[in-house]
Amino acid sequence: IGPKDLEKQSVLTVRRDTFAKQPVSRSDLETAIPSLLETIQKDMLVKARKTMDERVKIVLNWEDFVPTLNNKCLTLIPWCEREECEEQIKDRSSRDSLGDEPEDDKAPSMGAKSLCLPYNQPAEPPIVPGQTKCIQCGHDAKRYALFGRSY
Repeated sequence: IGPKDLEKQSVLTVRRDTFAKQPVSRSDLETAIPSLLETIQKDMLVKARKTMDERVKIVLNWEDFVPTLNNKCLTLIPWCEREECEEQIKDRSSRDSLGDEPEDDKAPSMGAKSLCLPYNQPAEPPIVPGQTKCIQCGHDAKRYALFGRSY
């Protein structure tokens, strides 16, 4: 708060996420600031969810798995849920085992790891028991799993 703000009995707020500036009367600070913080949090959550949704890709074959990871995406894959299969995915998708040189020095070199088994499973294409196979080992897939690299 500067001398001009004191004269005007107001302050200038600046959002760090959008850099939008807005004057607020000093008498309204008690309600305006919490409201502004709630708005910022909601806006940031919407943006984060949108970014996440855009970066989660369903991958149905191994040939698309590593390129999808290299595009900084997470992958939803049909998976058998076997621990040894996860280790093989990690090994096969590491840049060292692929002899892959990242375009960016800061790009991760480690292999992919399972992140979670999403509660809301993709409906298309569905996991068909006895038909849908794990993209890594070929065993029957139990459900979709989210895989990604750590950054």
